[in-house]
Amino acid sequence: MTLTPQPSRTARVAAVLLGAGVLLGACAQPGQLGQPLPAAAAPASVAAPAAPATVAPATGTVDARVTVRTPGPAVYSVRTVVLAPGETQEWHRHPGTEMAIVRSGAVTLEREGGCTPARFGEGQALFVGDGVPHRLANDRTAPAELVVTTLLAPGAAERETVPSPCPEG
Repeated sequence: MTLTPQPSRTARVAAVLLGAGVLLGACAQPGQLGQPLPAAAAPASVAAPAAPATVAPATGTVDARVTVRTPGPAVYSVRTVVLAPGETQEWHRHPGTEMAIVRSGAVTLEREGGCTPARFGEGQALFVGDGVPHRLANDRTAPAELVVTTLLAPGAAERETVPSPCPEG
Protein backbone atom coordinates (compact mmCIF):
# COMPACT_ATOMS: atom_id res chain seq x y z
CA MET A 1 0.00 0.00 0.00
CA THR A 2 1.30 3.35 -1.01
CA LEU A 3 0.33 6.44 0.94
CA THR A 4 -0.27 9.59 -1.07
CA PRO A 5 0.07 12.83 0.88
CA GLN A 6 -3.29 14.65 1.18
CA PRO A 7 -3.34 18.41 0.67
CA SER A 8 -3.98 20.38 3.84
CA ARG A 9 -7.37 21.94 4.45
CA THR A 10 -5.86 25.40 3.87
CA ALA A 11 -4.54 24.33 0.49
CA ARG A 12 -7.95 22.93 -0.53
CA VAL A 13 -9.75 26.16 0.52
CA ALA A 14 -7.20 28.26 -1.37
CA ALA A 15 -7.68 26.12 -4.50
CA VAL A 16 -11.49 26.48 -4.30
CA LEU A 17 -11.25 30.25 -3.85
CA LEU A 18 -8.76 30.55 -6.74
CA GLY A 19 -11.07 28.51 -8.98
CA ALA A 20 -14.09 30.62 -8.00
CA GLY A 21 -12.17 33.82 -8.71
CA VAL A 22 -11.15 32.60 -12.16
CA LEU A 23 -14.70 31.49 -12.90
CA LEU A 24 -16.23 34.80 -11.73
CA GLY A 25 -13.59 36.84 -13.53
CA ALA A 26 -14.32 35.00 -16.75
CA CYS A 27 -18.08 35.63 -16.38
CA ALA A 28 -17.77 39.28 -15.37
CA GLN A 29 -19.20 41.89 -17.67
CA PRO A 30 -17.13 44.89 -18.78
CA GLY A 31 -16.78 47.27 -15.86
CA GLN A 32 -17.28 44.52 -13.23
CA LEU A 33 -14.60 42.81 -11.15
CA GLY A 34 -11.82 44.81 -12.71
CA GLN A 35 -12.82 44.17 -16.32
CA PRO A 36 -12.05 47.29 -18.37
CA LEU A 37 -14.87 49.27 -19.93
CA PRO A 38 -14.88 49.50 -23.71
CA ALA A 39 -13.84 52.98 -24.87
CA ALA A 40 -17.35 53.77 -26.19
CA ALA A 41 -19.00 52.79 -22.92
CA ALA A 42 -16.82 54.94 -20.69
CA PRO A 43 -19.00 57.22 -18.59
CA ALA A 44 -19.11 60.84 -19.69
CA SER A 45 -17.66 63.31 -17.26
CA VAL A 46 -20.33 64.77 -15.03
CA ALA A 47 -20.16 68.45 -14.24
CA ALA A 48 -20.19 69.34 -10.58
CA PRO A 49 -23.51 70.83 -9.43
CA ALA A 50 -23.61 74.61 -9.48
CA ALA A 51 -23.46 76.35 -6.16
CA PRO A 52 -26.81 77.79 -5.04
CA ALA A 53 -27.35 81.46 -5.72
CA THR A 54 -26.59 83.69 -2.78
CA VAL A 55 -29.65 85.52 -1.52
CA ALA A 56 -29.23 88.83 0.23
CA PRO A 57 -30.56 88.66 3.77
CA ALA A 58 -33.90 90.30 4.41
CA THR A 59 -35.09 91.40 7.82
CA GLY A 60 -38.26 93.05 9.03
CA THR A 61 -40.09 93.86 12.22
CA VAL A 62 -43.55 92.47 12.97
CA ASP A 63 -45.67 95.05 14.80
CA ALA A 64 -47.51 92.62 17.09
CA ARG A 65 -47.06 89.42 19.08
CA VAL A 66 -47.00 86.32 16.87
CA THR A 67 -47.88 82.77 17.88
CA VAL A 68 -47.42 79.96 15.38
CA ARG A 69 -48.78 76.45 15.95
CA THR A 70 -49.36 73.57 13.61
CA PRO A 71 -51.61 70.57 14.28
CA GLY A 72 -48.95 68.28 12.78
CA PRO A 73 -46.28 68.26 10.09
CA ALA A 74 -46.11 71.37 7.92
CA VAL A 75 -44.52 72.43 4.63
CA TYR A 76 -42.27 75.48 5.00
CA SER A 77 -41.59 77.58 1.92
CA VAL A 78 -39.83 80.84 1.13
CA ARG A 79 -40.30 82.77 -2.09
CA THR A 80 -40.01 86.26 -3.54
CA VAL A 81 -43.22 87.99 -4.63
CA VAL A 82 -43.20 91.18 -6.69
CA LEU A 83 -46.36 93.26 -6.93
CA ALA A 84 -46.38 95.61 -9.91
CA PRO A 85 -47.50 99.21 -9.43
CA GLY A 86 -51.30 99.23 -9.10
CA GLU A 87 -51.53 95.43 -8.64
CA THR A 88 -53.98 94.06 -6.09
CA GLN A 89 -54.24 90.38 -5.17
CA GLU A 90 -57.58 88.62 -4.99
CA TRP A 91 -58.96 87.91 -1.55
CA HIS A 92 -57.55 84.56 -0.49
CA ARG A 93 -56.51 82.46 2.48
CA HIS A 94 -53.89 79.80 3.17
CA PRO A 95 -54.14 76.49 5.09
CA GLY A 96 -51.47 77.78 7.47
CA THR A 97 -49.59 80.94 8.37
CA GLU A 98 -47.88 83.50 6.17
CA MET A 99 -45.20 86.01 7.10
CA ALA A 100 -43.74 88.52 4.66
CA ILE A 101 -40.93 91.05 4.77
CA VAL A 102 -41.19 94.09 2.53
CA ARG A 103 -37.79 94.17 0.86
CA SER A 104 -38.52 97.24 -1.30
CA GLY A 105 -41.50 99.46 -2.02
CA ALA A 106 -44.67 99.41 0.06
CA VAL A 107 -47.85 97.34 0.24
CA THR A 108 -51.26 97.66 1.80
CA LEU A 109 -52.69 94.67 3.67
CA GLU A 110 -56.39 94.14 4.25
CA ARG A 111 -57.49 91.19 6.35
CA GLU A 112 -60.65 89.83 7.89
CA GLY A 113 -61.28 91.31 11.32
CA GLY A 114 -59.31 94.46 10.48
CA CYS A 115 -60.71 95.74 7.23
CA THR A 116 -58.95 99.09 7.56
CA PRO A 117 -55.96 98.84 5.18
CA ALA A 118 -52.57 98.77 6.91
CA ARG A 119 -49.49 100.04 5.04
CA PHE A 120 -46.17 98.21 5.31
CA GLY A 121 -42.98 99.75 3.94
CA GLU A 122 -39.43 98.64 3.35
CA GLY A 123 -38.03 96.76 6.35
CA GLN A 124 -41.43 96.04 7.89
CA ALA A 125 -42.94 92.58 8.21
CA LEU A 126 -46.51 91.38 8.25
CA PHE A 127 -48.12 88.26 9.64
CA VAL A 128 -51.33 86.56 8.51
CA GLY A 129 -52.73 83.79 10.71
CA ASP A 130 -53.94 80.36 9.66
CA GLY A 131 -56.95 80.56 7.34
CA VAL A 132 -57.41 84.35 7.65
CA PRO A 133 -58.80 85.91 4.42
CA HIS A 134 -56.56 88.74 3.21
CA ARG A 135 -55.18 90.56 0.19
CA LEU A 136 -52.15 92.70 -0.58
CA ALA A 137 -52.10 95.72 -2.86
CA ASN A 138 -49.41 97.96 -4.29
CA ASP A 139 -50.96 101.38 -4.85
CA ARG A 140 -47.60 103.04 -5.48
CA THR A 141 -45.79 103.81 -8.74
CA ALA A 142 -42.83 101.46 -8.13
CA PRO A 143 -42.83 97.66 -7.78
CA ALA A 144 -43.01 96.20 -4.27
CA GLU A 145 -40.81 93.18 -3.51
CA LEU A 146 -41.60 90.88 -0.61
CA VAL A 147 -39.92 87.80 0.84
CA VAL A 148 -42.86 85.58 1.74
CA THR A 149 -42.66 82.56 4.02
CA THR A 150 -45.48 80.13 4.60
CA LEU A 151 -46.01 77.22 6.95
CA LEU A 152 -48.79 75.17 5.34
CA ALA A 153 -50.60 71.88 5.80
CA PRO A 154 -48.99 69.13 3.68
CA GLY A 155 -50.93 68.19 0.56
CA ALA A 156 -53.36 71.10 0.82
CA ALA A 157 -53.73 73.73 -1.90
CA GLU A 158 -51.37 76.65 -1.28
CA ARG A 159 -54.18 79.18 -1.40
CA GLU A 160 -57.93 79.40 -1.83
CA THR A 161 -59.72 82.38 -3.36
CA VAL A 162 -62.49 83.66 -1.06
CA PRO A 163 -65.09 86.45 -1.22
CA SER A 164 -64.23 89.76 0.41
CA PRO A 165 -65.05 89.73 4.13
CA CYS A 166 -64.86 93.55 4.19
CA PRO A 167 -67.48 96.02 3.02
CA GLU A 168 -66.43 97.58 -0.30
CA GLY A 169 -66.30 101.30 -0.23
